[in-house]
Amino acid sequence: MIKDQESFEAALQRVADLLEHPPAHGTREDEEFGQLLHEIELFQPTFLTAPPESDFAKLGKEAQILLKRATDFQAKRDDRERREKWTSFPEDGKGIGPTTGVR
Repeated sequence: MIKDQESFEAALQRVADLLEHPPAHGTREDEEFGQLLHEIELFQPTFLTAPPESDFAKLGKEAQILLKRATDFQAKRDDRERREKWTSFPEDGKGIGPTTGVR
């Protein structure tokens, strides 16, 4: 849980690391990613009330940018998963497509 600036910065760094190498859906890292995003969002009121010229407020602005990137990433992954449910041809080119009945 994020309780102070140090743990906030650590959470932001971990999210940035996970965005560099996105975790596969359903993995432990994927769950960690979602949890960190939730905790960062809950902590936002603290840094939004900091004086605008403070380092903490600047860090908050960086956090908002990072959260936007993370949200965009999550939306793209969700969209891709929805598309893959409706097609038998995976985007990675692996797997079996529909059968034609021809042997």
